[in-house]
Amino acid sequence: MNKTLSKPETLKDAATHYCPGCGHGIIHRLVAEVIDELKIREKTVGTAPVGCAVLLYDYFNCDIIECAHGRIPAVATGIKRVHPDLVVFGYSGDGDMAAIGTAEIVHAVKMATWLLLALLK
Repeated sequence: MNKTLSKPETLKDAATHYCPGCGHGIIHRLVAEVIDELKIREKTVGTAPVGCAVLLYDYFNCDIIECAHGRIPAVATGIKRVHPDLVVFGYSGDGDMAAIGTAEIVHAVKMATWLLLALLK
């Protein structure tokens, strides 16, 4: 029998800490599949929030930086400005990024920084 699916290399073998029915695991897989497909794992840096995704480093096999509450866009912008060759993504919930981090999103857009910010509900 042919194997049709496999775990992306960017995902670690780890038991989830998320609640049953939570979509974080699905989104983790989608992000990891894109990183693998583009072959950018060695130059990818993720930024993680204080909220539910605080343990992002347990799931991804790339560099992950923990950020203060609501500051993912600011930290991601700083990383991208210092290391423009890196691929930087932010992964956060609505309370962290949309409520507390709104100003940082506006400033990241104003500075025309190329980032992927995944906002989860």
